[in-house]
Amino acid sequence: MEKGRKKIHYAWFILAGCCIMQGASLGLINNCSGVFYSPVCQDLGFEMGKFTFYRMLYSISSALVLPFVAKSFQKLDVRAVISAAAVVFGVSNMAMGTFTELWQWYAAGMIQGIASSFLCMIAAPILLNNWFHKKAGMAVGISAAFSGLMGMMGSSALGFMIPALGWRASYGIIGAASIVLILPVSLFVLRNRPSDKGMLPYGAEELPETAAASGERPDVRKNGPSAAAAGPEKGLSLASLAKQPVFYLALLAYAGALAGSYLNMFLTSCGLDAGLPMTAAAMMTTMALLGNMSSKLFLGKASDVFGAVRTFELSILVSEIGHVLLLLGLPASVMAGALLYGITPPLSSVMAPLFCKLFWKGEDYGTAYSYVTMFGTLLVSPFNTWFGKFYDLTGSYDLTIGVSGLLLLITLALVWAGGRSLRAEKRA
Repeated sequence: MEKGRKKIHYAWFILAGCCIMQGASLGLINNCSGVFYSPVCQDLGFEMGKFTFYRMLYSISSALVLPFVAKSFQKLDVRAVISAAAVVFGVSNMAMGTFTELWQWYAAGMIQGIASSFLCMIAAPILLNNWFHKKAGMAVGISAAFSGLMGMMGSSALGFMIPALGWRASYGIIGAASIVLILPVSLFVLRNRPSDKGMLPYGAEELPETAAASGERPDVRKNGPSAAAAGPEKGLSLASLAKQPVFYLALLAYAGALAGSYLNMFLTSCGLDAGLPMTAAAMMTTMALLGNMSSKLFLGKASDVFGAVRTFELSILVSEIGHVLLLLGLPASVMAGALLYGITPPLSSVMAPLFCKLFWKGEDYGTAYSYVTMFGTLLVSPFNTWFGKFYDLTGSYDLTIGVSGLLLLITLALVWAGGRSLRAEKRA
């Protein structure tokens, strides 16, 4: 009887760990940061555009560090790397509750951005790609969904905490909670590769024997960029990536999706601008995170079934409908718009990684995706500030919403072009 029982593969514990890591970092702190914008600016008299400049510094510092994340995971113990990043990330958020000057947010934004690159951006996709050779899309989607779930819970709680306790105490509570949630997982659960525990990836038994032994997924695209420019076993270099046209296509698609997601930080402010009280305005962020979480639960699986390109395209169209409803500016429409808009952040956190996996495999994937996210984030990081300045200039968030929607239409065209190139390659 005991022999007949099938042991749970450790990959599922890695997935659970990634869920908590992304939920407590990307969800609880990053996705909820916009809830603080209006309370801080109103209390300290900051202009929205100047205050949100710290988010641009956050993005830039995060992007510059991204290429080192995959390398650090290969050379160092991920338990030490992620644990240290979690402490810095949470403490920097706690410190914001004591700030009185803009420069303090700017400094903390850079520090927090560096830490976030090891927690929020590519850590989970890299770990899950290493551990799952089967159901990888589903695993990435489930992990990313927890950022929406924790963000939804956090934004709802902050809608009550900020009026009751103040924004300073709320900063501290959220930062401390993030550390407490991540550290047990990072120290005792996460591992970089199955070989660290003397195991094979989940689903490796269904691969050819040689591929399973090496721990690599076979590249079925014989003539694609991955096969043509894979180079030595150490992986791709930036120079070799720069020679691949698909690298620029993936980079711009990621950039457009990421820029569109920056609107999420201003949803609470949009609600306040529309005349909603703080508790109701915070619900705008909650509704978006509900859409974020629910979409992440099926995007990965849908990509496994229908393909990453088609799923990516349909997701963008749903987001565009949300943008239109937000532009209407009516109480009922903005809530529905926020819900549909919620599919936008998963475009960069779920769909972009799966889109890139169409072009690169194995170690090449970690290297390529690191550079895609780095240059893509650098390219659109000014929109963190510009979206705030648009309000300062016009007194309305209509321009911000419109620009976000336009960027996603450009992303749609890029994804369509990528799908067309894949289909042409298969026919060749």
